Amino acid sequence: MNRAVDAYLAELEARHFSHSKRHHAARTLERLILYLREAHAITDWRAVNETHLRDFAVYAATRHRSPQGKRITAGTLRQWLSNIRCFFAWQCTHGHLLHSPAARLVLPRKEQPLPHVLNESEIVRLIETPDLQTAIGLRDRALMETLYATGIRHAEAHKLDLYDVDTAAHRLTVRLGKGQRDRIVPLTETAAHWLTRYVTVARPELASGKLWGKGKRRLKRKRSQSSSTPASPGPTWIASTPALWLAVTGRRLSYQMIADRIRDYALQVELKANVHTFRHCCATHLLRGGASVRHVQQLLGHSNLSTTEIYTHVELSDLKQAIQCHSAQPKNSLQVECD
Repeated sequence: MNRAVDAYLAELEARHFSHSKRHHAARTLERLILYLREAHAITDWRAVNETHLRDFAVYAATRHRSPQGKRITAGTLRQWLSNIRCFFAWQCTHGHLLHSPAARLVLPRKEQPLPHVLNESEIVRLIETPDLQTAIGLRDRALMETLYATGIRHAEAHKLDLYDVDTAAHRLTVRLGKGQRDRIVPLTETAAHWLTRYVTVARPELASGKLWGKGKRRLKRKRSQSSSTPASPGPTWIASTPALWLAVTGRRLSYQMIADRIRDYALQVELKANVHTFRHCCATHLLRGGASVRHVQQLLGHSNLSTTEIYTHVELSDLKQAIQCHSAQPKNSLQVECD
């Protein structure tokens, strides 16, 4: 059973599915194999039928517990069953099975909570948090300006290279975004300005590795460089990289570090925000400003318009809240007289 799973995951990787997709598929199939062996003594995929998979769905929804002792959500169960359906469909396509026992599995209804969105003043306060006197602060300011201006995804921002940005033409190229699609998005004047400052001022300093290390290690490297002797283990080992966003080591800023930097700045200004918040804010504020849903769809790279339309629901929610707040205000004497 594990051999078939390994072959399936290898094909997902060859077809450039994301690491997250492959990881979730592997974990789901690992749980399914364990359940089938313990509950039904099944060690061959050909012995699995629809009843076994329905039993697994019931087990997952009612008895499975997370490490924190909580039940899984309907969204998580939907993801698990979707992974199972894809795996059995792959087995049928490759002739390992004659039919898929998961073909008629019913997926739970997808929950669609409204995204958390900051207002214009809050997002400005968050973006202006970094210390512009440092290379790291300039990098983070340019990063947040880019995220807010373009609405690109976390992974898309992480993969950006220098040649993907054209500040003169005010455009940014997203390569192999979600669904392995490329797209070009416009840059605002503000985002282009901060990107130019970062690339010309801060990035060369980060690329040199001068900020790498702490305390005595950094001081030792500075003394070694000033005396024209090679530093150890200084920046001589740092290879040049086309990455746009650099860490203090001179290498590409990691996916997790981008998330950590945004989280830390949000904590400083006491706001609830993550990397994806900038995408939500970009879409919602554009719609508030009069942009069409179709234009926002193209900017965000949504293949389905219904995905973009969730931001119109945010607008309706804001409008409803504003009407309720207005109606709750006490009327003044002039309003009472007019009524």
